Amino acid sequence: MTAVLLVAAVLVVVNLLGLAFYEHWDFTDGRIYSLSDFTKKVMRELDDVILVKLYFTEDLPAPYNANARYIKDQLYEYKAFSGGKMKFEIIDPVRDNKEDEARGLNIPAVQVNAIEKDKIELKRVYMGLAVLFENKQEVLPLIQSTRNLEYEITSAIKRVTTDTTVTVGLLAGHGEPSAAEDLNTIAQLLQKQYKVEPVTIAHGQLIDERIHTLLVIGPTAPFSAFDIYAMDQFIMRGGKVGWFLDPVQVDLMTQTAENLTINLDTLLQTYGIVLNKELIIDTRNSRVAVMQRQGGIQFQSVVEYPLFPEAVTFDEGNLITKDLGAISFPYVSSIDTTAAENLGVVLKPIVYSSQRSGRRRAPYHLAPQTQYTLNDFPEANIPLAATAVGMFTSYYNEHPLPDSGLGTMPELQTHSPINRMVVVADGDFMRDRSARNPENLAFFLNIVDWLSQDEGLITIRARESTSRPLDPTLTDGARWRYKYANIFGPAVLVVVAGIIRWRVRIARRRSLAAAWRKK
Repeated sequence: MTAVLLVAAVLVVVNLLGLAFYEHWDFTDGRIYSLSDFTKKVMRELDDVILVKLYFTEDLPAPYNANARYIKDQLYEYKAFSGGKMKFEIIDPVRDNKEDEARGLNIPAVQVNAIEKDKIELKRVYMGLAVLFENKQEVLPLIQSTRNLEYEITSAIKRVTTDTTVTVGLLAGHGEPSAAEDLNTIAQLLQKQYKVEPVTIAHGQLIDERIHTLLVIGPTAPFSAFDIYAMDQFIMRGGKVGWFLDPVQVDLMTQTAENLTINLDTLLQTYGIVLNKELIIDTRNSRVAVMQRQGGIQFQSVVEYPLFPEAVTFDEGNLITKDLGAISFPYVSSIDTTAAENLGVVLKPIVYSSQRSGRRRAPYHLAPQTQYTLNDFPEANIPLAATAVGMFTSYYNEHPLPDSGLGTMPELQTHSPINRMVVVADGDFMRDRSARNPENLAFFLNIVDWLSQDEGLITIRARESTSRPLDPTLTDGARWRYKYANIFGPAVLVVVAGIIRWRVRIARRRSLAAAWRKK
């Protein structure tokens, strides 16, 4: 009886220690099964109690039952780093009679396939999460995958515990795609973290001071003199700008391209930014489907397309590109990095072409069937995207002011505070048709976070967006060894451990028998 009580007491003490201290070991590349340092910081800095409610049906079919276990484990880790400031409840809406509560939070019941009694049946389940703080709430209505889950939960916690929301503007009025037209995916993702507004420059009116970060995505129509003034003064007051520009305009329907003039070249050059009017070709590229005819038969084939470079060379020291995989650029140009040398601006490339790349200038030939040789790819590491940091000088220090139509102009600001910009020589990589590549989305969202100075979220998104395949330089034999080591290795380790334990027990038994005989 005493032994039973002692064991019970030990178990109680161990559980109490488990509530006070949390530790586990994660040996994966990038520690993808552990909370990031930024999330831990967010949880430690909570100044009041938040409540997380996990609305999950208890007996979920595979693979959703594995997701449920992962989410519960992760929430326990969130709680451990909150210092008691986070509470969470696990609710089965059907079993606990809380379906109305779940629906009130816009967490729907969904139907999934389940194998029961050797038959595939539809099962009605809940898989949602709500973060509640004071009178605010953030909801993840349907969690079907654990991908980017830490980012989603941490972002939700930040939104409900932060009083201010950064406003991001999407510039309009110069042929840019609208959020509803071709930027629907990124608009939805941005709205989870920021207040997103279209920005149209009216003659005589400067850009609203509520706009913290302005995104200039793929304009095709010229900027007026006052548009340029408004942009310049936005930067001079400290506004952040992400430039996503196409120096060459491509018409996919006619497979033609021409150099694009939108009156921004001189303005950008003032800040040390020059985009070359050319298209980059690369031996590392995406494939495209083309129709071919042979022997009177038309068929579709997939071919490599050097005009769709796939960038894998990054500045690993920059948070925007750290841990990213491969970014797909449809018709990307290049950046001249020499223009900023004497302007007191640090222009630093963050994305490059591969070791075998080249340039194409007008007239452009876009046909996927174009034949290339290795001589067409003589260059390496051509800059495709860059950051610009420094105290920028106004364009109007050396140019006359435009007519505002108001008679008097606001007082000119001639220098910015220490400011930052990002320039990418492509305005298409984040559009809906290219958004199927998660690396493209991660890259774009990282840029917005970096400009908006919420850099901690970048560290979460980057490590969760990247696939981590085997080293491509491995030989086929090495890949074979890794494959079968993963398949049979755990079983072999269990067998070896069992044999060792068996041998130890035999040795101990023999030792005891020998000692007994001596007596």
